[in-house]
Parts: sequence; C-alpha cells; structure tokens
Amino acid sequence: MPPITQFLNRVLALRIDLQNLLFAAFEQLLEARIEAAITAGVYDLGVETLAAESFTVAERRTVYTHPATGAETRCYRVLRKDRNRPLPLAEALALRATPGRLLINEQSHRAAPQIHAPSLMHDDGRVVSRTRLIRPMARETITLEQFEHSHWRKASVDEFTPLWEAECARVPEFSESSFHIITGLLLPIWDRLPAHDMPVYRFETDDGERVIGRLVTPEALARVYEGLGVNGAPAVSHFEAWSAVLNRAPRSILPEDCRSAARW
Repeated sequence: MPPITQFLNRVLALRIDLQNLLFAAFEQLLEARIEAAITAGVYDLGVETLAAESFTVAERRTVYTHPATGAETRCYRVLRKDRNRPLPLAEALALRATPGRLLINEQSHRAAPQIHAPSLMHDDGRVVSRTRLIRPMARETITLEQFEHSHWRKASVDEFTPLWEAECARVPEFSESSFHIITGLLLPIWDRLPAHDMPVYRFETDDGERVIGRLVTPEALARVYEGLGVNGAPAVSHFEAWSAVLNRAPRSILPEDCRSAARW
C-alpha cells in the first residue's frame, strides 16, 4: 500500500467526476461495513445519548461492591416509552426519485418502497448485492436473491396508497419497551460484561436522574450475574427470548439443552 499522502495526491490528480465515483464507492463500502457491525453487535458508537418520551427505572439492584472503596455497581431495569412516527405517504412516494419503486407483498398485503442498498463484501472477497425495503416504522435490507424469492411485486400508486395508509393507521401512538443497564462502578468488572452488544447509554429519567452505563441484553444478564457471584438474575420473558433469537445469535442465547432443538 502506498503512503496515505501519495494515495491522496493520486486521488486529487483525477478528474472531478472520477473522484466523485471513487468516494461514492467508498461510502457504499463503509455503510455496508457499519451495517454488518451493527447486525453483529460489535459496532461501537461511543456514549450514545438516548431520547424518548419517557424513561422510568422500574428495578434497582446492587450487583457488585468494591472491597476497598465501597463503590457500587448497580443493575437497573428501565422502562422506555417512545412516540411512534410512521413515515408519511408523501415521503414514501417521494422515494421513487432516489431512484426507487413502489412494491406490495401479495402474501402479507403490505406496501414498501424499494431503494438501492450498498453491496456487502465478505472477507473472502465475495460481493453480495442487496436491496432495501422502506416500511412505515423500519427499513429492511435483504439480498437480491432473497428478494427474488419473496412475494414482493411492483405496484402502482393506486395499489400502494391504501395499503400504506392502512398500515400507518394501525401503528399505535406509543411503543413501550424495557432494557437492563449496568451503571455505577464499571472498570473493575468490565471484563465480566459481554464482549458483544455493548453500547454505552446516557439518558435522564422522568424524575430527573441522570444515568450512564453499559447495556446488557436480557439473555446475557444471567451470565453477568453469575460472573459477579450474584443470584436471582431476572428471567428472560418469552417475548425477549423470541426477539433475541430473531435479532442475535441463537447459540449465545439459548441454554445448551435447547440448542439442538433450535437447529431444527
């Protein structure tokens, strides 16, 4: 690899249109890497400030006390309430100019604009082409192969509009969720916390309490309690277990006697 100054000088020697193509390709590769890191739970945003309609600490428990200083490490269960803001119809239709197109799903009767997504390059050099579906409350990135085997098809504005508006109307005003955060003294126990899914959150509760700490996913909480020598870790609810299997690696979530069943 040439020195960075030599590389930049060569870039600056290119015509402007070639420079634009080069940086556009770089941005696509960078975005794909970031998405892959977020999916794998290893993307580090630093200290992330959370904003929501409401934060309430429902449970507090001391899980570690430093033997020399008496400083405490605490586990909070925080209730979060967010106002839902589905994407308006006008903005969904405007995505056709990105360029994109309107789709409807013949099986689920949902609507989604389809736009370009950056390709994903694996470590072995394989490039996977992808596409992105915009939903009223989320966006989903899938491979072109997955898309071709799906029930999505191109739709007109007249077909798209009623399905989109109906789904937006079904979105509740608020969404409620909860999460666990380890706060207080963290450095002495940092190695006992999970090495994945480890964002650091900062937020203020409805009572004015300012909290900063490490997120711990529900399925990892039992291992954290065990590592700290604390009994009585909160049980994982059915909803939390299902969400974890969908969004994170099942082998790190399910107990050993359930993993063989999960493979089937």
